[in-house]
Amino acid sequence: MEAMKFLYSIVQFSPFPNRFEYVNVGVIVFDSVHERVAVKNSHDFSRVRRFFGDVNTVFLKNALHDFSERVNFHFLRSNVLSQAKVEEFNSKRADLFRLTSLNAVAGSDVELVAAKLFGELVLWEAHPKKIERINTLLTSAFREAGVLSLLDKRPEPIHLDQYGVTLQADYGYQNGVYNLIDAARFDNPQRGLAEAGKRILEGKALSEMIGKRLIVVGEFGDQPDNFVDNLREDFERVGSKLFRLEEVNELSAEIRSTGH
Repeated sequence: MEAMKFLYSIVQFSPFPNRFEYVNVGVIVFDSVHERVAVKNSHDFSRVRRFFGDVNTVFLKNALHDFSERVNFHFLRSNVLSQAKVEEFNSKRADLFRLTSLNAVAGSDVELVAAKLFGELVLWEAHPKKIERINTLLTSAFREAGVLSLLDKRPEPIHLDQYGVTLQADYGYQNGVYNLIDAARFDNPQRGLAEAGKRILEGKALSEMIGKRLIVVGEFGDQPDNFVDNLREDFERVGSKLFRLEEVNELSAEIRSTGH
C-alpha cells in the first residue's frame, strides 16, 4: 500500500502547567484524507510519578481518556487541520494536558503509525530501567525500618501436601504463631490476580493444616485502592495478612512489639 502523509501530535501532562514541565503520556495521529484520528494513551504513569511525585493514577487515566475524546471530537468537526487549530485548542483549555506542535509522518495505516510513535516517544521514556526484584525491595524496606535482625531469613521450606507445592518464604518471625513473610508482585492486573489466588490458597493451607500464618507484602503499581482492599479482605478470611510495600513500617512496628 502506498505511503500517505499523516500529522501527529504528542499528548503531554503536567499538574503545574505554569512551570512548563511536561511528560509525554500519549500520541494522536490525524488522517485528514479519511477523516480518522488514532489515539494511543499510556497506562503506565511511573515516569509521571518520578517527575511530579505521587499522583492519582485512576483519575489520571480517566482524565487522559476524556482529553483524547475531546481532541477527537474537536478535530473531526473541523475541515482544516493546522498548527493554528492546535494552538487554539490548547489556549481554550487551562488543562492538565496539552498537544504539541504538529509534525508530519509517512505511513500506510494510521493505527500502525500511532502504535509505532507511541513506542518511540512514550514507552521509551516510561521504561528507562529494569524493574527491581520485589524480594530486594522488601529486604531494603526491612533494613531501613531496622528490623532485619529480628527476622529469620529464608526459614525452613514448608511442603503443602494439599496442593503439592513447597512454600519458601523470604522471612519469618514468632509472635505466638509463626509468621512466614513473602514478597509478591500484583502490579499486572491478570498475573496479579492469579498470584493473589495462589497466595490465598497457600495461606489457607498454612493456617488450617500447620497452624502458621502467611504474611504477603505486595507491590501493586497502579492498581486501584479497591483492588487492594478486596484482596486484603480475602487474605484475612483465610487467616493471612496482606500489606502494600509502602506499609512495611506498619508491619515492622508489629514485628518490634511482638517478635521474639
